[in-house]
Amino acid sequence: MDRVDVFGDASTWQERNWLSHKIADGVYLLHTSITLYCAFAWLGPHDWMLWGVVIIYGSTELLWLFRDSFCILTDLERYLRGIPKPDSFLEQNFIRRLLLLLFRKDIAPELAKTITRAWGRIGFLVASVRLLVPGVP
Repeated sequence: MDRVDVFGDASTWQERNWLSHKIADGVYLLHTSITLYCAFAWLGPHDWMLWGVVIIYGSTELLWLFRDSFCILTDLERYLRGIPKPDSFLEQNFIRRLLLLLFRKDIAPELAKTITRAWGRIGFLVASVRLLVPGVP
């Protein structure tokens, strides 16, 4: 593991076995899938897609509220990789890691948080309106 990205100093990581890292990779893929689903499914034509956004993103907001803005999937991945939990959720932002991976662009943690919440809430609002207001396509 050469790249540390926003997970901090690799020298502080605990040793984990191969299987633990592969499960962490699975959690990362699940997290990426959920993120992309919530980011774009509200544009879809089917009600099940809209309900998915409302339920998943609504649950995410509740988890952030009860977990001091720490994401349960990022915490699970970190645990499986043996990475210590940071003091602030801004030090572990998943969207920041994803943008760094996809576009090789590192952004400020506060900007990543703003993008995440704004995009998610807009998607949640649009999906809710499309489901609850008759005649809205």
